[in-house]
Amino acid sequence: MQQTVKLKLPKILDIPPKLYPVLLELNQHPLFLIEGGRGSGKTHTIGRLILYLGEQRKIRVCCGRVIKDSVKQSVLTLFKDIITQYNLDYDISESQIIHRKTGSIIFFKGFREQEIVNIKGLEGVDILWIDEAETVTKRAVDVIVPTIRKENSVIIFTMNRFVKSDAVYQFCISRPNCLHIHINYFENPYCPQKLIDEAEACKAANMSDYNHIWLGLPLEQGSDYLIASSKIEEAKTLKWNEEKHPNNSIMAVDFSASGGDLCVAKRLIQRSMTVWEEAETIAWSEPDTDITKGKVMNLYGKWKPNLLIGDADGLGYPIMCSLKNTLENVVLFRGAMQAKNDTNGNARADGYMAVKEMLECGFLKLNDHNCARQLEYMKIKYRPQSGSILIMDKKEIRKEQNESPDYSDTLMMAIYGIYFYPRYFISNRGREDYSNFKLDTEFDIYD
Repeated sequence: MQQTVKLKLPKILDIPPKLYPVLLELNQHPLFLIEGGRGSGKTHTIGRLILYLGEQRKIRVCCGRVIKDSVKQSVLTLFKDIITQYNLDYDISESQIIHRKTGSIIFFKGFREQEIVNIKGLEGVDILWIDEAETVTKRAVDVIVPTIRKENSVIIFTMNRFVKSDAVYQFCISRPNCLHIHINYFENPYCPQKLIDEAEACKAANMSDYNHIWLGLPLEQGSDYLIASSKIEEAKTLKWNEEKHPNNSIMAVDFSASGGDLCVAKRLIQRSMTVWEEAETIAWSEPDTDITKGKVMNLYGKWKPNLLIGDADGLGYPIMCSLKNTLENVVLFRGAMQAKNDTNGNARADGYMAVKEMLECGFLKLNDHNCARQLEYMKIKYRPQSGSILIMDKKEIRKEQNESPDYSDTLMMAIYGIYFYPRYFISNRGREDYSNFKLDTEFDIYD
């Protein structure tokens, strides 16, 4: 049985042995990700380490969260408590902490989306510590990380992530120069008994809450997220019964709306009476609309879908109008169109709620990694006046994720076509065969 070696360290560095590598390898990695559940000691460890280093030599440290005020309320309080406990020689104010002898300075910063453009003062820091990093967006990561470029400087993220596709988590685990440690309360010998009792009570009451709060596992589904990550994972390995079914397929296209967006075409094929498979996905970047139209026509001829549905907002409108005049069975989709379901706020919400139902019922096989990734961060919003459901719009998603959801929007349009234009798919079969689909009463399924 492997035994944990306990180092002889000053009392201020009484930290969980699992986190010793943070001390021992501080100069070996420019990037650290410390994640896990409540009571694991990750925040205390980094706070103690920073204060200890600041007593040994002059360092410049920035401590941040998404909301600056929350840093002051939490991290600043932590620093004050440790300084008092160990009688450290720091001068404390509300905006910064300065060591009276070494001149080390610790200051605080917020990393909200609208504040990340203001990165003055970060270029010269030795340590950037971002706590509760699960709330940091991909755009913020892309802006912040290149800014910390002082020789031997380090970035430390501490977090308990909400979703599997968390921006900081995905950034860190893809880099070999990142030291990644997951730690939980039962691996922290300094965890108070009161917290241990709370953890056990939570485990007995609600295993899902326990897994996230105390084991640091991603949430099954946040209250504002559209689809549970577990359903997306299940859809990647979905199996279906081989049975006789209509030979149906649908093609959807999302057109580039700005320089950073992609044109995406997707084909779904019906594999059983209830299951549709994401069979092919093609993406391209092309500013010439004539070339894009030609590519869509080429794919239409190759795939021979029952229905082509495409984005008719902005740039896509003239292309789709031209395609409708040239090809058969073409439907123009506009996200702001009136919803067909009274509980939804527009057609885009209709489409995404249909995707949600297909995934939750096990009726959709996902093959495209980019689409699955984008579905995981899709969020629900509500109209304040009516309470009707909306989906976070593309502008908000671009700000939060630094990309447009082109892949998932293309899937959404395809499912919208399957749900609300059944006349293109159902032939010579009774209504009972399709009882799991929401049929649009505007159409007669026998026409």
